[in-house]
Amino acid sequence: MTYSLDFDARALKEWKKLGDTVRQQFKKKLAELLLKPRIEANRLYSLPDCYKI
Repeated sequence: MTYSLDFDARALKEWKKLGDTVRQQFKKKLAELLLKPRIEANRLYSLPDCYKI
């Protein structure tokens, strides 16, 4: 299954304010999560099928 990432307008505004180094770190992490989004260690136990980033 292929996943995509959509930014909320407010999140995109904050994303653009980030420094380049931090933005690159987040970009790398988000790319990894798009490939394998369901990491058991990141599961939120109180919410079904929800994972932290």
